[in-house]
Amino acid sequence: MAATVFANCVFFLKMKHLRIKEKNRLRTCIEENGGIIYFVLNQECTHVIVDNVAVLSSYHLKTIQKYRIPIVSADFVWKSAEEGKLLQTDDYEPSKSLEDKNFNCSDFRFYTENDRDIPYFPQDFEIAKYSILEKVSTFSDMYYKSRISTSINEISRHFTNVRPAEAGTVSLFLLLIDICLLQLLLEEAINSSTLSQETSAFVELVWAEALGHLDHLLLEPVNKISLNDVSKGEGILLQIKNAMKEGTAAEELKMMMTEFYRIIRHKSGIDYNITKKLLCNKEDLCQLIRDMLNVCEINMSSPNPPSLAKYRALRCKIQAIHSNSEEFFNVKQQVLKNNHRWVFNILQIYRVGRISETARFLSNLGNVQSLFHASSVRNFVGILSRGLLLPKMVVEEHGMERTDIGYLGSGIYFSDSVSTSIKYSPPSEMDGTRLLAICDVALGTCLDLYKKDLSLTNAPSGYDSVHGVRKTANISSDFEDDEFVVYKTCQVKMRYIVKFCLAGDQVTQFKPGTETELEQDQTTSFHCHLQPEDYALPDVNLLNHIKIGLQDTSGNPVPLEDIHIKGRIIDFIAQVIVYQTYTNPNNNPIEAKYVFPLDDTAAVCGFEAFINDKHIIGEVKEKEQAHKEYYEAVSRGDGAYLMDQDAPDVFIVSVGNLPSKTTVLIKITYITELSFQNGCITFQMPAAVAPWQQDKALNENTQVLSCLSIVFSLFSGFCAAMSIEMPYIIERIHSWTHELKIKKTDCKAVIRTVENSSLDISGFTLEIWISQVYLPRMWVEKHPDKDSEACMLVFQPEFETTFKGFQESGEIIICLDCSNSMEGSTLQQAKQIALHALQINIIIAGGQEASSELRHEQSLIIILLFFSLQSAVPTMGNTDLWKILRYLSLLHPSQRERDILLISDGHIQNESMTFQIVKENVRHTRLFTCGVGSTANHHMLRSLSQYGAGAYEYFDPKSKYNWLKKTESQVTRIFSPGCNSVSVKWQQFGANAPEPLQAPARIQSLFNNERLLVYGFIPRCTQATLNAIINDQELQTMVSTTELQKTTGTLLHKLTARALIRDYEDGILHENEMEHEMKKHTLKSLIINLSLENSIITQFTSFVAIEKRVCVSIKISHTNNILPYSAEILIETNYLGHRQQVLCLPICQRSI
Repeated sequence: MAATVFANCVFFLKMKHLRIKEKNRLRTCIEENGGIIYFVLNQECTHVIVDNVAVLSSYHLKTIQKYRIPIVSADFVWKSAEEGKLLQTDDYEPSKSLEDKNFNCSDFRFYTENDRDIPYFPQDFEIAKYSILEKVSTFSDMYYKSRISTSINEISRHFTNVRPAEAGTVSLFLLLIDICLLQLLLEEAINSSTLSQETSAFVELVWAEALGHLDHLLLEPVNKISLNDVSKGEGILLQIKNAMKEGTAAEELKMMMTEFYRIIRHKSGIDYNITKKLLCNKEDLCQLIRDMLNVCEINMSSPNPPSLAKYRALRCKIQAIHSNSEEFFNVKQQVLKNNHRWVFNILQIYRVGRISETARFLSNLGNVQSLFHASSVRNFVGILSRGLLLPKMVVEEHGMERTDIGYLGSGIYFSDSVSTSIKYSPPSEMDGTRLLAICDVALGTCLDLYKKDLSLTNAPSGYDSVHGVRKTANISSDFEDDEFVVYKTCQVKMRYIVKFCLAGDQVTQFKPGTETELEQDQTTSFHCHLQPEDYALPDVNLLNHIKIGLQDTSGNPVPLEDIHIKGRIIDFIAQVIVYQTYTNPNNNPIEAKYVFPLDDTAAVCGFEAFINDKHIIGEVKEKEQAHKEYYEAVSRGDGAYLMDQDAPDVFIVSVGNLPSKTTVLIKITYITELSFQNGCITFQMPAAVAPWQQDKALNENTQVLSCLSIVFSLFSGFCAAMSIEMPYIIERIHSWTHELKIKKTDCKAVIRTVENSSLDISGFTLEIWISQVYLPRMWVEKHPDKDSEACMLVFQPEFETTFKGFQESGEIIICLDCSNSMEGSTLQQAKQIALHALQINIIIAGGQEASSELRHEQSLIIILLFFSLQSAVPTMGNTDLWKILRYLSLLHPSQRERDILLISDGHIQNESMTFQIVKENVRHTRLFTCGVGSTANHHMLRSLSQYGAGAYEYFDPKSKYNWLKKTESQVTRIFSPGCNSVSVKWQQFGANAPEPLQAPARIQSLFNNERLLVYGFIPRCTQATLNAIINDQELQTMVSTTELQKTTGTLLHKLTARALIRDYEDGILHENEMEHEMKKHTLKSLIINLSLENSIITQFTSFVAIEKRVCVSIKISHTNNILPYSAEILIETNYLGHRQQVLCLPICQRSI
């Protein structure tokens, strides 16, 4: 009886405030009593269980009202299970939202300033907006301040009466100017239009010191190095560090270091004696280059920007303190207080303030002490612009005077004695002075330590910091000086920079040519030089306006004779073999090139050529070796075939010396992933390639002979035959481009085109409908020749609603990066994408119903946005995305979602804070990213979209023909529900099971009509757990492999290898960019081996085939020589227990 209490009941759970253990207990109770739980609310649901009605969205409420579904609390489940019967729902209604309650003013108490028991007002708030009233009456005595707390739904306001006395006014002013408002005032001070001579000289000093050091070491100017190269260099250093720990041979370490010097080119300081000290020095160099590139971004176009521009680029308030002031005296006394060894002179003190430190400083930890941190003058450009950083490498000895550096692990070190800090502040090369930072450090609960602990990366449990206690006559300790260490940058806030010198220092006068007035805004002149720009995205149909068919470099058309394809489709993947026949009509030998178009998910895994009764098979070799063999064969007069990957969807076949009047059959095998469109699985083979990529292939010269280029185009003599295997019943097979012959069982089928078919510009399309397409499933393939298994997990979530209306979607914000790194064509490309996305938004917003129109206010906003996008110029300094995101997070929509479309090159400042804000606000704000420019930071943009439950698209300048599709995909996702936080856990047996090789390693969010294919090399695995979040509901499902989904072959192995290669090229291998680059260097050999083993060409490998000719005269081959090979085009598949063959028509049946 108990097992059928909830028979025929389907529950939708929305328990936002219930603990995870209670949620799991509730789910177990429902399932054990015969109930079913749905993760999507639809008409099949019989009960909606919530803890508060307020957690239901407007869509949920409309669905509940439409289908009259009762809403109950969790008590309904517990009581029904307890009594063994389904109870009435009326007695178990959940609590209503706060808006439905009638509040009575008598329930509240109003406090006055004279009350002693005024409750504490929390200080963890931020100011979203503020105003200063300037034109007010002199008799006004009322001030008003509103605060929006970071805690949910808490809004408070402060009203204060001003006492007539001046003292009261001052105290009130100090009350209102709190830390949060101080952040905004600090930012305004940084953007000041004037600068004192003292501050200007200091800025020029630290700037000149950094540039002078880099000019001495580097072979090229620092602005010629890209941030991507810096990340690669840091990744190599980390790889070398790990290799040293593992005892790698010195020769291998030298090879790694050579690669570092190749990326970061030196003119001095090259050293192959690899030590920890060398690695740390090079790490410091990389950090300095990164700091200078970030700082210089604000004035990249100016070779020698004025002092004020450099000051603004530091993003730090710097103000010289007058030497006669009380503040100067107090700071000087603090510095001199614990000096026991040195005689020195304080030359200048600067008051500093960084916006991000003010925003994040954890003063609530308590025990805030003013401590010292010293460094080289050349490092202060970075320290002032991005703050103190945790060390990326910690070693026991750096080779400096200091003996206990790193004794407390990877943290930021401070001292309370200037005598200790002086050791780490060498004199400046410019004027011989030294610099010292005085910081507020929130030590909180501090643990005293007497022994070194190199393993620390965080404060011990229960503590916020550690203190290395100095040894004395009565205290035994490993530390020569008192050291205070914190492991979070948010525990540090810089307050002063002290410029000083020791008694023996040779101080000279530094006289830079400073300009304290900023040059006139150059935006106007920038506009004057702008040329008329075309903001329309490239048209995918531009191919219709050029000559199609075979053509030489002069554009003379040459007919292509035959195309035959055969293939095997398994679920969402396929292997395809393409045969092309063509003839050299010239009287002289030529070098022929074939531009071969494929889908961007495809990978070539086989290349063969049939010529002069010879069968030539291509081999995958490392690119350098393949090109060497190709050129040697051409120089000998031998036939040579070379295939490179020019772009994800274009492959180039160089046929080499093709004799005159000779017919050649080229056989290309490729693997690909199928798309999901309009409810069906779709296989497409394009018949053409974008014209600009044809031009590139035509213009590339690899052999000095008469040149003919062959381009896939319109021709007859086409035949296609394919086998199909599906996990569920095949409901329908159709092609809108060709007439088919079909034979099928429930889950398998064989198709072929009818006789005398042709291939036009539409290509070949095959559409397959199957039942239960949205169910997760898993395939396992055993390799026929070795002990290896490849797995594929298919996941395509089904969403109840496929389109969110404009009103339900809430805000949509297009964020265009206009920093200086976006100058040139990069910004124009970004404008093209932004304006097209804006047009699509207008269509979606205004076309929701036939009669709907945008309101006047919305139309005005869109028009203004259109013109503001057109007028955007890359003169807005650096990319502080975190400020925009923080401002938006404070004023997010209360009831609806917000979607942000970021168009940028990905060179973002203050990455950690940016990531933190995105993660904290993902509940109501999704972030979609579009990468532009040849130097785009893919890791940053992909990470932002992943943390923001969005998606990332890169708009490659080499593949402009698909920009329209990518832009429309991003906008469609914005108006679609999403599935994020997707992860897969493979079930492995044995404690020593190897770590699974999975691709993609980090999975992007999924949206309507999108499917996920996760590949892996996992031995003896037939089960996996899939985790995801859909509509704020946790989804966890077990996916197993049935006998129908176990196969033998190499198709899945090749696709798994291709997925790992693609993840290496485009994916996220680690959350940290330096670790990501280190993994890329570590995995390079694995990627090459996968390429060679599975015959898949990559950026490191190529196909090459050599045909040796022994005769001087070239024998003319006829078509009949190719007949034995083309007759082999067939498909074999098990069909109803016997072998069914589908044979394509051989080309001998056509008159040549």
